[in-house]
Amino acid sequence: MIRSSVVNFVSAGMLSPKKRDHALARRQLYLNYGALSLATKLQLAGHDVALFHGEHRDPEEVFRRLRESGRFPSIYPLMVSIPSFYALPWAQAFCRLAKEVDSECRIVVGGRWVVGPDLEWFRGLLPEADVLAPGLSEGVIERLLTESPVLKRIAEPTPGFTLNHLLVDGYRRYQPSVEASRGCGMGCVFCEERDIKVEKLGDAAALAASMALVGEQYDGEEIRPYLQSSMFMPTARWAAGLADEAARIGLAMAWRTETRVDAMTPQTLASLADSGLRVIDLGLETASPRQILAMNKTGVPDRYLRRASELLEACRKHGVMAKVNMLLYAGETEETLAETTTWLDAHADSIAGVSVGPVIAYGPPKTAGVLLENWRALGAQPVDETAAVTTGITTMHLSADFPAEAAEVASQRLARRYMDEDAYFALKNFSYYPRDYGRADFDRDVASSDSSALPFTLRRRETGSPAEYD
Repeated sequence: MIRSSVVNFVSAGMLSPKKRDHALARRQLYLNYGALSLATKLQLAGHDVALFHGEHRDPEEVFRRLRESGRFPSIYPLMVSIPSFYALPWAQAFCRLAKEVDSECRIVVGGRWVVGPDLEWFRGLLPEADVLAPGLSEGVIERLLTESPVLKRIAEPTPGFTLNHLLVDGYRRYQPSVEASRGCGMGCVFCEERDIKVEKLGDAAALAASMALVGEQYDGEEIRPYLQSSMFMPTARWAAGLADEAARIGLAMAWRTETRVDAMTPQTLASLADSGLRVIDLGLETASPRQILAMNKTGVPDRYLRRASELLEACRKHGVMAKVNMLLYAGETEETLAETTTWLDAHADSIAGVSVGPVIAYGPPKTAGVLLENWRALGAQPVDETAAVTTGITTMHLSADFPAEAAEVASQRLARRYMDEDAYFALKNFSYYPRDYGRADFDRDVASSDSSALPFTLRRRETGSPAEYD
């Protein structure tokens, strides 16, 4: 068997979208910037590297593409990254294919959220994995090419290099990423990074230079990078420095990031807008004081909501599209949802769109059990008591008011209240649709989709009235 000398990374895809299955959801592309960081480090060390994304394609199709490229089989291990529990079934099928074709293929599997919580549980679900990397792996990635070390779930600082998007198969289809910082540590009960301390942002000038380098990778074409940071918390001084440096080097690039609604001041937002920020994903989650406390978002809900109001107003003032992330939580009632809806209504002119869904417990029993115990005390119950063992994805009956099906309906209704097809397209096309995907493509996909599955209201252009689904 002839083997290449390429280190192949594969980001596991999904057999179906994690929320609702329709044509628009299957168009979305998520660049696995964690895998790309590892690939970039190996490339800088002199290795020939390639990164393939599974997307929503069949594992057989992606594996065939890998083989036809001549890169597989290889003298090096096959590096499989599983970014989500929803990607686990895809990874299982893909790894079986690899072992069937090349029984000597050594498979290294990473993905800290999926692999890290319980190694023994994970080994039972993916026995084809020869080596498990449960944490961030920049510090050990070269060893993994030739060794099988026993690894721990450790943190790694943000790398000091720029991600090399040229290593991604079909990279021009993806909007790029620039990693700004790692960690969060804000303590929200439902968050995977609640106990991982947020890392201090690096030099603003260095970040601007990294963004410029990414622009060169795309030959100066229009790109809209995502500044990746679980908790983007720049100071006003740092943000002003980024704006000054962007102006100095002529960096005219629209970009996107995410943060909490209480983690950024209006002054900071204004400077970030000057530097190119055009879309921000804001983790509000709820506007019900009771649910804010239940989530452990803060101990002072009034202050939390006041700061959220101030930040949303700043977004409107400075032309930044605010996409607000909402979560129907354990113990949700008609009253708490009404509180949230009333608050959102009052800020509707500052909201570009919303993302809404019921809370889900991710992970095996070892980690999900703590969450489930907490949520039971709030009146919630798992839909399937065995789900943590079998899939690592436990959906919930939130309360007597919101069993699972009703919670899904309420999530859809809330999303449609604040988002039509124009808003949805503007937000998704900025970061997640293929770079050559246009409005005509979107309209065709909308027409071919089951309208009841769409998370936005369709406006009838002839009358201006919304289409009704419920």
